[in-house]
This record gives sequence, C-alpha cells and structure tokens, in this order.
Amino acid sequence: MSKIIKFPGVDVEAKAPAPRVEAPSKAPPRFNVAKGVQALVRFVWVVTVLVWPVAKWIISIDVFFQFLRMLYHWNTPGVHAGWTFLAHFAVLTALTYFVSLYKPKGL
Repeated sequence: MSKIIKFPGVDVEAKAPAPRVEAPSKAPPRFNVAKGVQALVRFVWVVTVLVWPVAKWIISIDVFFQFLRMLYHWNTPGVHAGWTFLAHFAVLTALTYFVSLYKPKGL
C-alpha cells in the first residue's frame, strides 16, 4: 500500500515523562541599585518622549527669549545673560540627545 518513512530523531513509542524534581524555594531577589537606576531612567525617558512634541516648542521659545535677552544685556555688567543663555541652550541640547539618540535597555 504505502511506505511509511520515519523521520530522524522522532520516536514512535511514547515515553513516560521524567519525574519532576522541585528545587528548594529561593528567597525573593534583593533590590539592586543598578536595576533601580535603570528603571528610573527608563521611566524618565518614556515620560520625556511622550511630552517631547510640546516641550520642544516651549523650551525652544525660552532659548530664543534668552538669546534675545543676552543680546540686549551684552555690555551690562553683573547680568550674566550669556551664561544663562548657554545653560538653557545646553538643557535643550541634552534633552534633544536624550530623546532622539538614547534608548534605554529593555525597550
């Protein structure tokens, strides 16, 4: 009638499952500081990415205002508008890097 071809590695006979050996119960894992920091960074990244379209506009307008303020107070001693502008611009640059290039592990 027909020829039965046995595939390699397949047993026709059913084997009884091996008895299950239970391992002793382990204590719950302890809090790891590195994993806690990673979870916090992941949470901050997700929240930042979600609000980034609106926050980008708000922070960019603030940086532009600080730039105009720096130009206005250019030769006024004691105002430090240039350093204020650089600080705001650095925050905008760091957030842009954090949102666009950084991706936390596990996502």
